[in-house]
Amino acid sequence: MLEPWLSRLWNEGREHWPDIPLGAESFMRHLALHLPRLAPGEDWGTALERLEAGDLYLACGCVQGLGTALAAFERHHMASVPTVLAHMRLPAAMVDEVRQQVRERLLVRTAAAPRIAEYSGRGTLANWVRVVALRTALSLLRKSQEPCPSSDTVLELLPTPAPDPELEAIQRRYHDAFRKALEDAFAILPGEHRYLLRLHFVDRLSTPKLGTLFGVNQSTVSRWLHSAQQAVHDETRRLLKERLDLSSQEFTSVLRSVESHLHLSLTRILDETIHPK
Repeated sequence: MLEPWLSRLWNEGREHWPDIPLGAESFMRHLALHLPRLAPGEDWGTALERLEAGDLYLACGCVQGLGTALAAFERHHMASVPTVLAHMRLPAAMVDEVRQQVRERLLVRTAAAPRIAEYSGRGTLANWVRVVALRTALSLLRKSQEPCPSSDTVLELLPTPAPDPELEAIQRRYHDAFRKALEDAFAILPGEHRYLLRLHFVDRLSTPKLGTLFGVNQSTVSRWLHSAQQAVHDETRRLLKERLDLSSQEFTSVLRSVESHLHLSLTRILDETIHPK
């Protein structure tokens, strides 16, 4: 008698998140961990209708390490953390630190399942994340009154090209074209690749932590990162060649500038998409 209701919740969750390929068996197994207790005289249909099916489906997808689920969680919940904390008037750097800690606490798998597995569907996932974010912020405030390092310090970790008058002149002349080509190249990446690059370059998650987050080994994450960066690089080159009327020698010089500034410019673009001015 219970299975039809569980199947109904799975279908409802799938309607909410059609891009998350979560099988019925996985979802039902996850849901079985959070079945509510029946009140006297209550049937399963009434009890299960109180659960947030769409939120449970998303949470289960995150527990499974599905890239589309993690990206959806980032868009719909992690992105709202600054708004949740706005009344606390925290420094921007501390807000970034809270978001980083919340992400790691909820999504990163250790010896046990990630903590998002604890979400029971009683109440919305948004409110559940809100409580976690507020508790994390209060914990940080208790530990220290010093502002946390800004996420912009990630730029300092990137190699700075040696001064080159020719490259600097090219960069000034073709800055706008290069910037537009790079933005367009990044925009056509699959959503999971964009999410991966943001986590690595802006939120400073190491390849071991990314591997834990996505449920793969470190070498696989490294391959994913290399593939995503190479795709941006190749598409940027293609767009520049298509859009700029340059001789072969001039184009070679532009490419040298692309090679020298790709990581730095990409990091800035990623950062601006999350922290717009």
